[in-house]
Amino acid sequence: MFIRSLASLYALACLAALPASASPLAPNDRQRPMHIPKPSGTPNTLELEAWISSQTTYSEHRILSNIAPFTADPTAKPGAVCASPSRHHPDYYYTWTRDSALVMNEIITWMNSTRNATYAKELQSRVDDYVGFTRHVQGLKGLKYGLGEAKFQMDGTPFTGSWCNAQTDGPAIRAYALARYCEYLVGHGDLSGGRRLYESVIAKDLDYVVREWRGTLSCDIWEESRGAHFYTRAAQWRALTLGVQLARLYNDHANLQRYESESQMLARDLERFWDAKNTYLMTTIDWSGGLGAKQSNLDSQVVLAALHFGTSQGGLVDVMAPKMLATVRRIIAAFEHLYPINRVSVTEINGRAVPIGVAIGRYPEDVYNGDGTSQGNPWSLITSGMAEYHYRLGLALVDAAAADKSKHIWVSSELGRLV
Repeated sequence: MFIRSLASLYALACLAALPASASPLAPNDRQRPMHIPKPSGTPNTLELEAWISSQTTYSEHRILSNIAPFTADPTAKPGAVCASPSRHHPDYYYTWTRDSALVMNEIITWMNSTRNATYAKELQSRVDDYVGFTRHVQGLKGLKYGLGEAKFQMDGTPFTGSWCNAQTDGPAIRAYALARYCEYLVGHGDLSGGRRLYESVIAKDLDYVVREWRGTLSCDIWEESRGAHFYTRAAQWRALTLGVQLARLYNDHANLQRYESESQMLARDLERFWDAKNTYLMTTIDWSGGLGAKQSNLDSQVVLAALHFGTSQGGLVDVMAPKMLATVRRIIAAFEHLYPINRVSVTEINGRAVPIGVAIGRYPEDVYNGDGTSQGNPWSLITSGMAEYHYRLGLALVDAAAADKSKHIWVSSELGRLV
């Protein structure tokens, strides 16, 4: 899907900031070198930074180009985020609630970081279109799965075909992203605009989360299995923690108590996903249907949960959480010998041996090939996500060591104890 382009943005900084040899988790027993043509000239930091800046601008432009309105399709409703322009083999010309919210969450990050006022206004107009699209789909009548509908047509009408529904992470991620937009509005002096957004849009999604998070019929993000999913629970927990902040800001005392209570219960519920025997966080518990071939219950979407919803305040969703670290190590080990591409561990650039990381797929038993079933394969989204995980982990370890020199020693000892 189009969301893969977003992950590639993350990887740019990761590849520049941390050498592969710096990974505290990467296996090191793959020794077959691969030789590629030497690039002309000697790479230097300035050239790399210039390339990253150029590629980032290009990638942001391509992401924005997938958000309606479109000249080529005047029926697409403004604010609808196109998963992919591909309409055949595979047909992804729809707007997924989950993917759209993740894209908007990233755009809000750009709004917070840019110093270009004109660009910030352009980005804000895209988010405002998305808010309008959200109001539209929230108001649709007769939806079998309500706010949990996985995807819609690009014109904002319901998708009526067979699909894995409901997907209860979608409203949670949307609430999380729009809560961050609400904070942006308040930070720029629009307190009343933030209140309207909270009361008329965000609260609806948070109410859905409160009602539905205990369910075990929800589909996972790969749209294959039903049950209680770590990624979904993490999204719901993060949405409610931001809901607590907004309810407190707007003196919404009744919902403040609900959101606080439910978020605390969700945090405790996440502990159920730890598999003490195999020492990793399971992707699904209370399985209730769908694909049953994922015997290991080891899945990269657990790592994506840490990237999308993690905080620096501790808990299982933190990139530095010992149980998350243990899970990442298990995932790398699972894919290390699974794909032929991972037989190569070192390349050579200008006479220097450079380690190559492990290409990561969705889960070891995967058979989806992108347009059917045969054999799984590495995903650019997840491999880029693993690079981002290590980048964030490296920064967190540096910060922790600066604040408390014993912190990184504690993390290392905890990881060793768990695995």
